[in-house]
Amino acid sequence: MQIIALKKIEDCLSGRNVWDLYLNNIIDADFIKKIENLGNFIMHQFKPKPFFKLIVRSQYTIKGSIGNRTVRLILPDDATISERDNIIAILNEKLS
Repeated sequence: MQIIALKKIEDCLSGRNVWDLYLNNIIDADFIKKIENLGNFIMHQFKPKPFFKLIVRSQYTIKGSIGNRTVRLILPDDATISERDNIIAILNEKLS
């Protein structure tokens, strides 16, 4: 699985530096296993559509739902494009 595109999200309540990352496949248990050790991982399995949150303190938060093809990347307001690209590279490495 890889991140194939990204889109800046405007007017998001979570912050000003928020991006949707588009994946080439749906989020499944294998995806979860590959990223869960990157930070504080919280899984809400007992909802109609299970969702997760991955928090790497002072660096980023990733949110997503099982079955979707996107995850939301929330960065600190002062994070640079270079920092964003480094996080995407780490994710792509973990997902390959």
